[in-house]
Amino acid sequence: MHGGGIDPLVRAAGDAGATGIHLAGGLVLADLEGVIPAIVRAGLEVSSMRLPLAPRALGPRKRLPALAASDPDERAAAIALALEGLDAGVAAGVRWALLDLGTVTLPVSRAELGGLFARRELDRGEAGASELELGRDVRKALSERLSDACRWSLERLARPAESRGVTLALPAGGSLWDVPSMREALGLLDAFRGAPLGLLWAPARLMAARALGLNLPDERVAAVAAAAAAALETDAVGLDSGYLPGLGERDDALPARPELPRDAPIIVSGYPDSTDAEIARAVAAVTARYEKPVPAP
Repeated sequence: MHGGGIDPLVRAAGDAGATGIHLAGGLVLADLEGVIPAIVRAGLEVSSMRLPLAPRALGPRKRLPALAASDPDERAAAIALALEGLDAGVAAGVRWALLDLGTVTLPVSRAELGGLFARRELDRGEAGASELELGRDVRKALSERLSDACRWSLERLARPAESRGVTLALPAGGSLWDVPSMREALGLLDAFRGAPLGLLWAPARLMAARALGLNLPDERVAAVAAAAAAALETDAVGLDSGYLPGLGERDDALPARPELPRDAPIIVSGYPDSTDAEIARAVAAVTARYEKPVPAP
């Protein structure tokens, strides 16, 4: 975005037959004044966005405040940014907001476990298995604190979202570092029953979690699919889940697609170096996936 502007993406989306553009984390709040009119002029919708967005490009060693932070002041700063972005988005027609609640720091990093995975050292009995077990134990110990922080932030976002006609979509994380985890996300959904809240169906993230060896029961995956309010379609390769559909792998053991609410966003995403032809193929493949009837079991 900040290298070539929004116009190349607008052209690629229009040529691919996409109906709109999702306002994702590559944008900052300062961009929206120029970006949204360009999308609308091209005849594309702006129905979904990520929240919160940074107010401006972050400097070195700076990060966005997190909705799941342990510090209430940091959570309050994240909520303020989310509400500012929500107001800007609603004016452009946004009706779904994909919440980014942040990540958790563990004594083992994603990059470190990625290296162990590549060397096939995460299997039981290998030296890397102890690192994975350590990460699991610490993440489990943090679960209650993280759930409380997520609940605190959702209590302050749910009513403003409802008054603006916006549905919030929680990421159902599968990896150790994602917040909330799939189990935590389902618990939050139950706690906020009746609020404009659903889950984000992101199958590639679940594939990456299974590659990591995390226990994801089929019943829990099915529950996430049933509660989905939006879909983020990417492919995975090992522990990486950000590939444009068609450029990675797809786990046939996962549900083909969830039964989404009417007009819910289906977001096709990938890395910035994707070509226009790859984007067009991905949009066509995802469109066919969601239009094709799923046989009854």
